[in-house]
Amino acid sequence: MKQQGSLSIKFQMMVSFSLLILSIIFFGMSYSSYLRAGFSIFQMIVYAAFLIALVFLIFAWILGLISMRHKIRPLFLARLSKWTLCHIFFYLARVTASITRQDRAELQESFLHFNNTVMLSHVRGKHFKKILLLLPHCLQESECRIRITTDINACASCGNCCISELKALAAKYAINAAVATGGSLARKIIKDTHPDVIIAVACHRDLTEGVRDAWSMPVYAVLNERPNGPCFNTTVSLDSIEYAIRRFRD
Repeated sequence: MKQQGSLSIKFQMMVSFSLLILSIIFFGMSYSSYLRAGFSIFQMIVYAAFLIALVFLIFAWILGLISMRHKIRPLFLARLSKWTLCHIFFYLARVTASITRQDRAELQESFLHFNNTVMLSHVRGKHFKKILLLLPHCLQESECRIRITTDINACASCGNCCISELKALAAKYAINAAVATGGSLARKIIKDTHPDVIIAVACHRDLTEGVRDAWSMPVYAVLNERPNGPCFNTTVSLDSIEYAIRRFRD
């Protein structure tokens, strides 16, 4: 991923700005209501619920920021942090990015880098045996006569695309590698293999949705490269994938 530091900060900035705006709206509305005629019982209930939700979001976001450097314990707090990251803060950041006219692909890449940082922090010091390398079908040469749908070992290793190199990399580290043609097949592969950790390769949109869909599992995201446009003869950095494998094996 390019410009990882600045992109990670972009997602953090969008979420933090969203929470700041929500806080300003809450205190502005409550103070205005109090000055006009005090609080009715209904208003007190509404503002109390708003305040509780706001405090919860701020707490969860602070927890998420801490998880970039430290493993969160107990487990339910770690799961809470990951759930809010994928199902609340992602949407808050996307709305704010849309209002401020930020590039959507850059926001998605920033989210993925943030997720990778949190994920590596949580698995630090662990050694995983069951690693799944999940690949998109567009990495395969479009004119290849062998259509790989799941098992990467079906590749003839002709060298015309990066599938052969990925096959060799998977064999080198003795990990499972599979090609998924869509989200449903990816979920089936994960269910059948029961991996401890997933290294997923895809485009911005598919990878973002995949990470959010599998929020309860450790997923490390690697963006593919699209020199010929989306979903056609794409490629991926082998160094990025090997880096992830070594992190999970060391």
